Amino acid sequence: MIMTFVESMHVAEAQIILQIQTFLGLGLRIPMTIVSLFASEAFVIAIIPVVYWCVNRKKGAELGLLVLASTFINLWLKQIFGWPRPFDIIPSVGLASESSYGMPSGHSQLSVVFSAYIIQFLPKKWRPFMLIGFPLLIGFSRIYLGVHFLTDVLGGYLAGTIFFLLYKLGEPAIEKMLQKADLRVRVILAAAISFLMNLILPKETMISGAFLGAALGFTFAAHGLSFEENDKLKIKVSRYLVGLATTGIVYIVLKMASTPINSLLGNNQENLLRFVRYTLVGGWVSFGVPFLFLKVGLAHRTSE
Repeated sequence: MIMTFVESMHVAEAQIILQIQTFLGLGLRIPMTIVSLFASEAFVIAIIPVVYWCVNRKKGAELGLLVLASTFINLWLKQIFGWPRPFDIIPSVGLASESSYGMPSGHSQLSVVFSAYIIQFLPKKWRPFMLIGFPLLIGFSRIYLGVHFLTDVLGGYLAGTIFFLLYKLGEPAIEKMLQKADLRVRVILAAAISFLMNLILPKETMISGAFLGAALGFTFAAHGLSFEENDKLKIKVSRYLVGLATTGIVYIVLKMASTPINSLLGNNQENLLRFVRYTLVGGWVSFGVPFLFLKVGLAHRTSE
């Protein structure tokens, strides 16, 4: 009975999306696609190094792990619900394509988590738009493009809000625990969380690998790679460009190496190789790049 209700609800929502597209026309397809990109995992992950490499190392690390954890939870919830997307019901409404399940909307969830964290770096006059307007705009873009129902978007808002509130409530206790924990305990904790991710979603090894590499990198960097954060703008821009370029090289090399290695192992270790690849990429971003900055003179050590 519940599934019958959900199916009926989706049919009605798909018709509403069709009416929205008919009323507004298809001229908004490109603008809404661009808007949607601002809450994509790729865009947000590209912003995190700006905070970590150029603004505040501790805040950047927190944001990175927060985004990865939120993304994992979203993928987990999608598997639990297993709900279709609007274009599965009315193919013509699909102005973009997605391969995963629809509920909850990952873009909507990420827009809430990202905006709620990033507002601390913005002037007060911009905070209401970022906290409210940004998620609403993202949610509308996903509905207009026909990749999410309204219920998916609302579900994403709810999941993102609950996740961020739980983070804020638990932050003092987590911070206190980590301050007392030595390096070995932090390493074990990072490995345990990554293992749990793999246990829950065995095929989604990208997020678990990136989390492990980033968590380990952040941990070791905090112990031995402290550097000045109040440098000139041109230095910070140079850091970002160098960091982004070298990360791209590391990713491409590892990606190219995965195919022959997988063939050598019998073409059945793709998930494991993806896990290793993203662990190394996460470690490079969080530890390798700051180490490189110090070596080439783009950063200077502090006694911190």
